[in-house]
Amino acid sequence: MPDPTPTPPDAEPDRPSSPLTASTARWVAIVAGLIAVVAAIVTPLLPVATTSATISWPQGQSLNPDNPSIVAPLIAQTAQDVDITLDCRVLAQLPAGKTTVLSTMPPGAQKAASKALTVTATDSAVSVLFRSNLAAVADRGEIASGRCERLHIFSSATATGAQFVGLGPAKILEPDTRPQIDGLFTSLTAAQVKAAGDGIRSRIVIDDRYESHASAAKIAAMVIAVLATLVALFALWCLDRIHGHTGALIARSGSRLSRLRPKVYDLVVSGVLLLWTFLGAGAPDDGYILNMGRTAGEAGYMSNYYRFYGIAEAPFDWYYSFLALWAKVSPTILWMHIPQLVAGVASWLILSRVVLPHFGKAVARNAWAEWTVGAVFLAFWLPFCSGLRGEAIIVLGSLLTWWATESAITRRRILPAALAATVAGLTLALAPQGVVGVAILLVAARPMLHVLIDRRRESGLLALLAPIAAAGTVVAVVVFRDQTLMTVLEAMKIRYQTGPIVPWHQEFLRYYFLSVGTPDGALARRIPVLLTFVAAFLVAAVLLRRGGIKGVATSPAWRMIGAFGVTLMLLFGTPTKWTIQFGVLTGLGSALAALAAIAIAQSGARSLRNLSALTAGLLFALAAAAAGTNAWPYAYNLGIPWFNIAPVAAGFEVSTILLALAVVAVAVTLWLHLRNDYIANKGLAHHAEGVPDSPADKRRIALASTPLLVIASLMVVATILAFGRAVVIRHPAMTVASNNVDALTGNTCGMADQVLAEPDPNANMLTPAGGASPTAALTGADPVGFTPDGIPDDLSPDTRSSRAGQMHVGGSTSKPFAIIGGLGAGTTGGVGPKTVNGSTALLPFGLDPKTTPVLGSYGYNANAHLTTGWYELPARDASPLIAFATAGAVSTIDADGVPTFGQKLVVQFGKKGPGGSFVQVGPEVVPIDPGPVIPNRPWRNLRVPMTQVPPQAEVMRLVLADTNLGPMQFIGITPPRAPKLQTLQELVGSTAPVLIDFPVAAHFPCQRPLAIRHGVAEVPDWRILPDYVTANSQSKTWMAANSGGLLAVTEGATSQVTVPTYLRDDWHQDWGSLEKEFPLSPGAVPAAIVTDPVRTWGWTRTGSIRVEPSK
Repeated sequence: MPDPTPTPPDAEPDRPSSPLTASTARWVAIVAGLIAVVAAIVTPLLPVATTSATISWPQGQSLNPDNPSIVAPLIAQTAQDVDITLDCRVLAQLPAGKTTVLSTMPPGAQKAASKALTVTATDSAVSVLFRSNLAAVADRGEIASGRCERLHIFSSATATGAQFVGLGPAKILEPDTRPQIDGLFTSLTAAQVKAAGDGIRSRIVIDDRYESHASAAKIAAMVIAVLATLVALFALWCLDRIHGHTGALIARSGSRLSRLRPKVYDLVVSGVLLLWTFLGAGAPDDGYILNMGRTAGEAGYMSNYYRFYGIAEAPFDWYYSFLALWAKVSPTILWMHIPQLVAGVASWLILSRVVLPHFGKAVARNAWAEWTVGAVFLAFWLPFCSGLRGEAIIVLGSLLTWWATESAITRRRILPAALAATVAGLTLALAPQGVVGVAILLVAARPMLHVLIDRRRESGLLALLAPIAAAGTVVAVVVFRDQTLMTVLEAMKIRYQTGPIVPWHQEFLRYYFLSVGTPDGALARRIPVLLTFVAAFLVAAVLLRRGGIKGVATSPAWRMIGAFGVTLMLLFGTPTKWTIQFGVLTGLGSALAALAAIAIAQSGARSLRNLSALTAGLLFALAAAAAGTNAWPYAYNLGIPWFNIAPVAAGFEVSTILLALAVVAVAVTLWLHLRNDYIANKGLAHHAEGVPDSPADKRRIALASTPLLVIASLMVVATILAFGRAVVIRHPAMTVASNNVDALTGNTCGMADQVLAEPDPNANMLTPAGGASPTAALTGADPVGFTPDGIPDDLSPDTRSSRAGQMHVGGSTSKPFAIIGGLGAGTTGGVGPKTVNGSTALLPFGLDPKTTPVLGSYGYNANAHLTTGWYELPARDASPLIAFATAGAVSTIDADGVPTFGQKLVVQFGKKGPGGSFVQVGPEVVPIDPGPVIPNRPWRNLRVPMTQVPPQAEVMRLVLADTNLGPMQFIGITPPRAPKLQTLQELVGSTAPVLIDFPVAAHFPCQRPLAIRHGVAEVPDWRILPDYVTANSQSKTWMAANSGGLLAVTEGATSQVTVPTYLRDDWHQDWGSLEKEFPLSPGAVPAAIVTDPVRTWGWTRTGSIRVEPSK
């Protein structure tokens, strides 16, 4: 079959004019191109101005007279160099008893013994330990004998150890014993430290290798590389024109204005993208990327921030750096999502105005193909390309690359080939999955090589290759603009050492992750990937079987299939296999869907059996896809149906219905196959070959074009309706859409205005009726089995198992992992100071044990009962809730009306009756236990909305019954409260440093993420966490200290108390939690840091950052 690929007309005698002659253009292209290549190649090797940051102690510090310690949590956890000298005369004068002379972590820090450097003195000896490894020890008598000069302690990438100089040689420890440094802490008084004078000398060189900016030489090289590239491309443009190689990829007719006039499907696609920007355009790691950008300015570079020891995000940081600048205008979700909206509209315009027409008239003039590509494009874009991730820009880059390569092939122009190299390089520099641009180049390489070989007779090979090389290598300027070759390689090494990394030969896991019941395998992600593979298979099969698709240019079609296949091959090399990376296939998949619509129609015209077989296959695939949940990222899933189960219709799972329909389709296919030899019209076209289609034929064939369109459209419409429904049914409670609308009116703080906090629960206790004491009121009359000792020490919930393959889970990528943890700091129990009624249970939420009694039924081996005394109710407008801290297994009913197994706890209301006693009014009320996942054991605040309190009620009491002898079927209770609430924004504000966990960070734009300055992290005053499951599966693992995460800061420098919080107008929702951070060493001042610029060449390698050894 002849290839209908458009070919350019023969060159006209009067060729377009050029500013340069052929000879001049050739030499300019060669010289400028070679200069650009050399300048780009040397850019990673040229020097940068690195910031050298050091801490000295006690010299150079303004110490607190009450606490001479200093705080400096290093984001790399270990220092580049530590050098500490303690004169023996100082050690000899230490007071009797145990003294912490020096430690790099404060007392009470988690796992301090196994992480810190400690110098400890006892009555008999002075010892030095690095991560519990003894480096030096000396008897106090030997220290005072006069033979000991000083204790020298040192640690670097090359040597770690200590020596009592004069008493013996230095002991060198293993390299991985370098200590974690959160500051320098001592139990000595400020007077003792001052008296020691220069007898105590400490110097810490911070590992701040990534804080750098380009030197003058590097800036000059980068400017030369860019300018020389532009000159070389200009010369290449001249060469194209001189030799008559001009023209656009698509021959246009009409005015430019008429070509830009929007069509109906342009309005629909753009409208859906705009609507989606308000409704649900978010990615799971929007907050991650947002806070990387918000903290980049003070850090001095674009750090990974939440993990990997503060390494630079380079070489994949140029788009994030743009977003950092974009966020300076406003960090709100709505504003931050404008770039993805622009990228979506631009990608669609390229698809509809360039890609489809280039395939030929059969595609360009087929409305069904155009609508199919629009539907599949949206089906991809909504779940995959929204948010701040790079997929949206990668899709745009892939389509621009395809446009440029096809222009080079079709019009025999070299300039588009060079531009394709630049765009593909920038696309790859977005993220590893940006290999889709490289795939397009590889597929187009052969025809472009033919063009290059033919053109070398006109201009010479070097004049053509030099600008292409310059265009490809100029990307190095973007990648290495403020980093060196060695810092980028070190960053990549840290990523691979820390993980999680999936090796290339386990690429199949990406497809497995798409099939499991997790948010990464959600229904909305399965459908577009399924449609793309179906389309690619159909188009390839038709091209192979019949040699082409009638009216479709064969070569571009094959190149599109090749680009899709090579992309899948190159994805083997990406270090992670997250399903969201399928989003890079949006452009290719949408184009293939258009070709598939044409192929299906033509095949259906010939054979109804084949169409029926395709329908059966699609139904089987859809049945598998519909078994997934309708899950969406944090906060976007509020009010979304089937967010945690497979979709259901009329009591039946949709996947089961589709499977039944698939079986019917198989039966129909078999029947059509058996009758095929006995009928004249085997297809939808009821005429002989070559006869024009009748109107009836056209209607039937048009209907055959729609399978992919129908499926994709249903997915898009269902998604939009689900998010729109959530806005309606949740009102007045928040959704992301309502927060976006609020942002337009100036209320830009998102969830911080919707989360209500209870700053002081001790001030909100209800008053016991009749003047009873708090203990007497909680105990009531004749309790059975409820005692102050009835709370177990460990209230951790049962471990939950979750499927592998989820984003940002720091664990095995191929095995299920355990979700372990509570509902915030202090909710999993422990031993604390005695309460007012004699319990030693550690109270949660900052409840004061001096005034708060607690009772529980744990350990009582019979039926336990408790009816508390009556408590006076406050005015109805005093608080929207009545709340009480509760632990154990409580029987409640969730937001969907599903009961949660547990023991009875209800609230009774009353009023004064005859004789002054109280009588019950209204029914018993089951309190709300927030979910949707209810960890039935840790402390949590059960609540009763004030709207459920009977109007005539004056008092309330709690009635508890533990009638199950299971060891963990118990209830723990504290007195009820009427919380005085304020918004999280009012409590936390916008100036205090906050550790905002990455799943929630995009929804709290008014809070200030803790800063990193010169390699030292700010100690936060607060921490904001997501819901129970997300906090314990993602935050706890991805941000873990042993992975170089930010939790090293809070675990090493603070203790935490969870503040009671509630989501406004949605009392059932476990939105997350708020923790107040308290310094472990009160009064310790932030360390003063001395900085100096250091000239660092690109090949200079500093010692490696210590990575926690894998177990």
